Amino acid sequence: MATKKRKNQNLELAQSLIAWSEKNQVRDDLYVKSLEESLETGIGLQQLAQYDATQTLPHPANAGGFRENRVSENLISIRNILVFVPVAFTWAGISQATTAYSTYTAANPNTIVNFFDFWENGYGVLPKFWTLSNITRIGFFLLTLIIIASIAIAILQKTASTQKKALEEIISRERFNLGFQINQYLFQFKSITPSELNQNSLAAVRELKATAVAISKIVKSAEKNAAELSKGSVIRRQLDALTKMIEKLGK
Repeated sequence: MATKKRKNQNLELAQSLIAWSEKNQVRDDLYVKSLEESLETGIGLQQLAQYDATQTLPHPANAGGFRENRVSENLISIRNILVFVPVAFTWAGISQATTAYSTYTAANPNTIVNFFDFWENGYGVLPKFWTLSNITRIGFFLLTLIIIASIAIAILQKTASTQKKALEEIISRERFNLGFQINQYLFQFKSITPSELNQNSLAAVRELKATAVAISKIVKSAEKNAAELSKGSVIRRQLDALTKMIEKLGK
């Protein structure tokens, strides 16, 4: 058996509110909970009508570009470490080559060998891993990785920013549309406050005075055109009475 619809219920709007709040993870917001309950029961709508839903609805978190930002942050940490590796690796190679060169010259005092030649060829003392060409090759590889990481970071950050901006537009549009629908429905329950009533009354009085002044000017112009009428004619008396009544309204 279908449930009887209560007065002032709007279950369709309530379902739209629930779907939006669950999608954006704001179901526990106090305003959302109160509005959902009032739309489902039809109770308390007059109080909620005093608030502008487009301003009061919670602002959902924007998770756009979250994955890209996380990967970018990890790459930044790795790149910052890699920046120092080529320098440290080069100094380690120099240290190994210097030690091996000292050992070689001590063992072969009569042999003169250029340090860079020794560093490149090893002469059976310096391991091949620490030779000059190998260190240069590894340093070039590390610098290439740093450059690639920097480019990837820039691309990821740009992508994250674009996604965040696009999602923010969608979130704002959906929030405003829902708030506008809520305002449309709650407008019928909105009570006029004394300040609003006074403002409306003052505006009406000003408009009435302006209208009276305009009519008075028109009548005075008509009087000039009717100057040829006799002073005691019926038309003249009617114009005089109308003029006096308008002047009273304009005061």
